[in-house]
Amino acid sequence: MANFEKPTTEAGIIAHAVCGAYLMVAFSDGKYAQSEKVRMVRGLLAKDIPAGVAKADLEAALPAIERAFVSDYESAAKRVLELVAALSGNGIAKRAVIHAAQTAVVADHSIMAQETGALDRLSEALGLKKGAI
Repeated sequence: MANFEKPTTEAGIIAHAVCGAYLMVAFSDGKYAQSEKVRMVRGLLAKDIPAGVAKADLEAALPAIERAFVSDYESAAKRVLELVAALSGNGIAKRAVIHAAQTAVVADHSIMAQETGALDRLSEALGLKKGAI
C-alpha cells in the first residue's frame, strides 16, 4: 500500500502530483537511477514550481512518495494518478506535471516501454490522449 497521505491543501496536492508524476515515470522501469534523483533535486525542484507551491512543499512530498514507489509501485501510481486527475482544471499545474514527467524520461538518457506506459497513464489522468506527453 502506498505510504503517503493524501494532501489536503491545493499546494500540497500540486506538490504531490508533480513529484509523483516524476517518480512514477522514474520508477516505472524498475530502477531509480542516481542520475534521475539528481535531476529531480537539482532541476525540477530548483525551478518550474507553480505559483502558490513552495519549494519546501515539493521537498517535503518527495521522501514519502519515493518510499511508496519502492514499497508498492502500483499502489503509489494509483494514488499519484488520483492526485493528477484532481488538477484537470488547473492549466499551470497540469503543465508542471507534464514537465515533471518529461524530465524523468530524459533523466536517465533513455526511454523504456514502461516509461511510455507511465506517460500514457498520466496523459489519461490529465484528460489528454495517450501519447500526449
